[in-house]
Amino acid sequence: MKRLVMKTLGAIIMLAFIMPFGALIYESLNLDSWLYIINDKKTYDASITTIVTALLTLFLNIILGTPAANILARKDFKGKNVIQGLIFLPLIIPSFVSSMGIYFTFIRLGLSETLIGVVFIHTVLTLPYYIHSTTIGYKTLNENYDIVGKMLGANRMQRFFYITLPHIMPSVIAGGSLVIIVSFAQYLNTLIIGGGKVLTIPILMFPYISGGNIKVGAVYSVLYIFINFSLLFILERKVKRIYNKKMTGDIVW
Repeated sequence: MKRLVMKTLGAIIMLAFIMPFGALIYESLNLDSWLYIINDKKTYDASITTIVTALLTLFLNIILGTPAANILARKDFKGKNVIQGLIFLPLIIPSFVSSMGIYFTFIRLGLSETLIGVVFIHTVLTLPYYIHSTTIGYKTLNENYDIVGKMLGANRMQRFFYITLPHIMPSVIAGGSLVIIVSFAQYLNTLIIGGGKVLTIPILMFPYISGGNIKVGAVYSVLYIFINFSLLFILERKVKRIYNKKMTGDIVW
């Protein structure tokens, strides 16, 4: 009886996740809608902008978030809790409020309605996810490994790529995946900072879903999901391939 209840519960949960996708696929089965988005130049512009924005956001997260995670995980200093609170503040404050504050600053700096401005706001909103994930990886790394590597003559870069990076790689991949997913999903913040001039797939898709042609909106949704998963898949495989070559000595830093 207990097994039957568990199976039934599992089936209900699966249906709850599958049904929305089933409805989406059903609505997207329209040749005219596919031809419409294929022949629309905005589709290609928005796709490229979405991918470039996500990759630049990921790059900034890695550059800024990895050292920050290292310090937060390994160092104890005065004001550490305050800094951690500030890092996670974008997750606590409603994104609309933070985006409006940043928007007024970007106007003065000339970054509003630009791709760089959109990348910066995406970085602010995704950095807490990346830092939190990478911090967990650093906390499980014994500092003695780095000391031993130094004693054996490895320089700082060699110690990072051969000792630290292999250990924190799962956390980096997890954090990077969250960065891409969250960056892809940004609509309101992209609209505010981009001013409607920085066109991404969510910006292009939303008017059709909210009251336009629902079938075209469904096609854009399918395209959005396909690009998102494809980018995650390619990046993960690429990172693992570079990492494996590095460990076998095929790449020399």
